Amino acid sequence: MKEDFLYFIWKFQYFKSIQLRTDQNENLEIISTGLQNHDAGPDFLNAHLRINGIEWHGNIEIHVKASDWKKHQHSQNRAYDNVVLHVVWENDFNVFRKDHSLIPTLSIKNCVDPKIQEGYASFRLNDDVIACGQQLENVSRLHKLAMLDRVFLERIERKAGKILQQLQLSNRDWEECTYRTLAEYFGFKVNNDAFQRLSSIVPIRLLKLHAYQPIQVEAFLFGSAGFLSDEANSPYMKKLHREYKFLSHKYAIKEKEMSLHEWKFLRLRPANFPTIRIAQLSSIIINIPHLCSAFLHISSLESFIRFMQHPTSEYWHSHYHFGKTSQKPISAFIGKSALQSLLVNVVVPLQFAYGTDRNESRYKEKAIQLLEAIPPENNKFTKLWKGYSIKNNSSLDSQGLIELYTQYCQKNRCLECSLGVQVLNSKNKH
Repeated sequence: MKEDFLYFIWKFQYFKSIQLRTDQNENLEIISTGLQNHDAGPDFLNAHLRINGIEWHGNIEIHVKASDWKKHQHSQNRAYDNVVLHVVWENDFNVFRKDHSLIPTLSIKNCVDPKIQEGYASFRLNDDVIACGQQLENVSRLHKLAMLDRVFLERIERKAGKILQQLQLSNRDWEECTYRTLAEYFGFKVNNDAFQRLSSIVPIRLLKLHAYQPIQVEAFLFGSAGFLSDEANSPYMKKLHREYKFLSHKYAIKEKEMSLHEWKFLRLRPANFPTIRIAQLSSIIINIPHLCSAFLHISSLESFIRFMQHPTSEYWHSHYHFGKTSQKPISAFIGKSALQSLLVNVVVPLQFAYGTDRNESRYKEKAIQLLEAIPPENNKFTKLWKGYSIKNNSSLDSQGLIELYTQYCQKNRCLECSLGVQVLNSKNKH
């Protein structure tokens, strides 16, 4: 038995058609279950009950076992002083208020409709990747749209929140914040942490200060990333070594320098090697004077692709690593799929975060419209939903589906998902 099932039972009042009585043998009428609390404190707030004819207004705490009250040390937490009913699956412990009066307890083990228990058990024991996938066709289109909209907003708000945290770490410098966010996603998941660390070593102001000398920007980044420790064996590498030696001494970077083991190459295609990505990031920084302002004005995938068409330096047209020549020519530009990923994961959340910070809804609306206009994503998460009767017509849908799977399906939060609730409801009706 899990608490989330008990929350579900309480919230939707899935009890047998019987007169509820507390374990103290008092008549119980539930006028309002209260609002579910997803933060610290009692599980449901501002409930309205009638116990033996006396009306109570207060909070509800729910546990599998009543003794969990003691286990969770609620008696020492004043947030639980206003609990008017303790709802449990099994009552093995009496809970008292500070004035030593007993808090009424409702044991629901024998009050729950068996059909609901069977439906819940089928979720818990289901080995399918999407537990309710086979029953989704029984869920109305309206409920599907509502849930996708909800999880999409949860996702974009979470991403925007991360950017706003970065903004504070960047002393509210939007340019630095944009640079660090962009740099992190240049790792394309595998090297995100390494790129994040690299951007913390070399701030954007130093790179912009030397942007008139492209070789110095590359020296800053490749040197700080730890790639210039080997002997130089080409004119390009010799220039990088010379420039980095000067810059690292001038700005005291040497002691912060990364180690090569922090970068991952294994099972990556050469186009995704961190060396190539650093060369591409260098090119973007050299050619785009104001990253934040530029990204806030992006309004379509096509304009973003055109805007980001800045070639890497010539060395990286034929090398995927220092000293290693490629047998095939390497594209001088960032690929379309990579740019679409950057647009979805950097530009859109940045616009939404900026609108949130400045309280300007037009930026938030622009971010949503931009996602609606981008083709749907095709990755391991969106592929999971193929075959189920749920739409994926744009990147906005894709982001919702990714959030739904990673934050709900994967974490067995079926009873917090309106799709899971609808499936259980339909089973109960049958």
